[in-house]
Amino acid sequence: METTWMCILLTMALTVALITDYSTHRIPNWLTLGLLVAAVIAQGLADQWSGLLSALAGACVGLLCFLPLHIFGAMGAGDVKLMGAVGAVLGPQPALIAVLATLVFGGVIALVFIGLKGGLGQMARRYARMATLVAQRQPAYLAPASAEPAAQRIPYALAIASGALFALWSLA
Repeated sequence: METTWMCILLTMALTVALITDYSTHRIPNWLTLGLLVAAVIAQGLADQWSGLLSALAGACVGLLCFLPLHIFGAMGAGDVKLMGAVGAVLGPQPALIAVLATLVFGGVIALVFIGLKGGLGQMARRYARMATLVAQRQPAYLAPASAEPAAQRIPYALAIASGALFALWSLA
């Protein structure tokens, strides 16, 4: 991805995703599909077959890295599709950087959200209990109670936008 207008388009799409995810906890299909199609077309026009393959490989990186998180209920489908579209814009190697950065940013953002709601103590006790179970050779995941702040969904588009912008910055 070399063109400035694709960076602008990506930033605009991520801004819309942030706003809609924060206000409705959904990322619209028209946004993710539109960004994906625009990226594939732009990459294909810029670099012919290699650009087309780069966009498709980047989309696969984003989708395949986040799909397991959706399957296990840790992430919404819109987040997975947004990461796929971001991958199409960036290409495969920068998409992997964006995925890894997104996971780091997502963890930090989740801790901030949980902390702001006063749930860090509950979360620490739950993880200490899980560590005890591991030490007793009885590993188990203890899900947070539904009223616990750690059980609340966060708008993950913020983490995706942060990871994507980090990947763009690291390429510069």
